[in-house]
Amino acid sequence: MKQSETEIFIRDFQQNLRKILIENPEIETVNHLEGLPRQDLNKILSPKPLSVFIPTKYGGRGGKPVHCLSILETTAYESLPVALMMGICGSLFLDPVGKYGQEKAKAHVFSSFLNDNSLGGLMITEPEFGTDALSMRTSYSTSDKGYLLKGSKHWGGLTGLADFWLVTTRKEKGNGRLARDINLFIVEQSQPEQKIEVEEYYHKLGLFLIPYGLNKIDVTVPSTSKLIPHSSGVKLMMDLLHRSRLRLSGIGLGFIKRMLDESIVHCQQRYVGRKNLLNYDQVQHRLSQLQAWYTINSAMCHYTGRVSGLENNLTTFGLQANSTKAVLTDMMQDAAQSLLQLTGAKGYRRDHIAGRAVADSRPFQIFEGSNDVMYIQIAEAVLKEMKKTKETDLYIFMSEFELTERIAGYYKHILTLKLDFELLQRTKVILGKIVARLITTEFVLDLSAAGFRADLAENAIQVVGNTLAELVSSVSDLQPVYVIEEYRDSSDWKLI
Repeated sequence: MKQSETEIFIRDFQQNLRKILIENPEIETVNHLEGLPRQDLNKILSPKPLSVFIPTKYGGRGGKPVHCLSILETTAYESLPVALMMGICGSLFLDPVGKYGQEKAKAHVFSSFLNDNSLGGLMITEPEFGTDALSMRTSYSTSDKGYLLKGSKHWGGLTGLADFWLVTTRKEKGNGRLARDINLFIVEQSQPEQKIEVEEYYHKLGLFLIPYGLNKIDVTVPSTSKLIPHSSGVKLMMDLLHRSRLRLSGIGLGFIKRMLDESIVHCQQRYVGRKNLLNYDQVQHRLSQLQAWYTINSAMCHYTGRVSGLENNLTTFGLQANSTKAVLTDMMQDAAQSLLQLTGAKGYRRDHIAGRAVADSRPFQIFEGSNDVMYIQIAEAVLKEMKKTKETDLYIFMSEFELTERIAGYYKHILTLKLDFELLQRTKVILGKIVARLITTEFVLDLSAAGFRADLAENAIQVVGNTLAELVSSVSDLQPVYVIEEYRDSSDWKLI
């Protein structure tokens, strides 16, 4: 099949990025506290990779979901941090600006990205409000110049480096009270009255290219900077975050494919006891898991490519988006741990792909919603539907549930389980993991029907079955546990 001009562009960008990283290894091994130096950034951004996220009306390459996922995939194969940078700019900034921005602001932002190698990010999290983000205290009020924004934000990727920010706020109502709904504003760092002050840069454990820190918000922005929701600001946020969580699958696929390729090459070349590692059952087990994750991740991309266009409202896609995000990022971390285990001691270095992969993939399980919280939300959504139908048998419900009705039959012998609607929180996490894996493995059936390799699809379904069996077996074994806070009394072994 003949490649399109954009597909050729993405391929050439990947080759150029690989060349840059080989010639400048310090890009990934040095902890850039304040972000990658601009000269290095310009080398990466000079081909205009972010043009893929920009509509053709504004001089971009169209923002087609398949191309957005492809640029993230090929970038992540070479560098997870660079791919995250692209994802932050594309999914968390350019996409929402393109969908909800006012015309004057969109034209200016897109022109800046295409002509000036600009970067953009999203500020949600506050020092006192992480998971409880909707309780944020950053506020806005009207002024004769537009809007006055005040507050604190932290852990925004590209802190101090981004040229533009989307800042989430709540309307000031007086007497310290804030409206319940939220609004987002574009803030342009180059304008003196819009300059966000970085109060502290954080020494992060991984993702050395991405600067994080604490920011003081005290800026005035024009009225054209406000994003215009189609209904409410909260629904705008859900649409934004669900699209971003789904599109993480592009980053995940490039990363997991790299982990798989590195693992296979290492096992082919590494000999133990006069035979290479591929001859060992435990190694085959690890590699079969990696291939299953590659297949499931490919299915996630196939699904996301069909549904994540800006013309679609993803507000109600919580189960699909949260399942994709949580399962994907668990697979990413497990894939990195497998590569490190296979490579052994030499992989436990910052300048080795395995060591970097473990440190750099770990925060993906935390940002954009902690996976524990994601799984609990998934479980509670399903339990709510089960209560409505008064169905307590997990298999029966899943075999009739729209998102899992086809895949459930593959695991009938595993899923036959009676559930109590009042579950321990830990049990909800396990139930969420079960449901999320069913939803994302149903994507594999669609991928297989579209022509994907049958043996890879069958392997993925088998590997997921093994995981489900372990999860289901642990549901009935959980008992309440409690922390003994004053545990030091009579617990010093030396005094017994």
